[in-house]
Amino acid sequence: MAIDRKARTDLRNALVSYMTGEIRTFAFDDQNSVYFKATDVSVQEISRSLWYIHDDLIDHPISVNTCGWAVLRRIVAFLATDLEIEETPKQSSWPFRDEKEWHASERLVNETNLPEYDPTIHGRQVQPWWNRIPSSVGFAVLAGLVVAVMVALVVL
Repeated sequence: MAIDRKARTDLRNALVSYMTGEIRTFAFDDQNSVYFKATDVSVQEISRSLWYIHDDLIDHPISVNTCGWAVLRRIVAFLATDLEIEETPKQSSWPFRDEKEWHASERLVNETNLPEYDPTIHGRQVQPWWNRIPSSVGFAVLAGLVVAVMVALVVL
């Protein structure tokens, strides 16, 4: 299997930028989606897994829980290695084979100066503005728009 060092470095840099708040979800998606069909199978699998951590409809900062943050830290470290993903994402050390392999590579994530997980920064709920409108107000606005359109159609 071919290891694409440039792809690993680019994807790692994009993920670190997303985790530190330098970029938001749309910019991260643009950088990540390039690797859905990477020649490096590990980069391809990681890229496809990372697709699930953002929203295609709302441009927002990273929003993950503590466990998600831990996985992302392991991915950052893994992308700095020449290791290949050998197991399914079900093991607790993914993308590493086991805890020993992860701990041997943990220094690679520490070199990036990622901040510690802060739920008020990294775990904020993503809610579009329309989800913050009370239902009664939303229905009143919608009813008003329907009435306005009906009146406009009758007048024309």
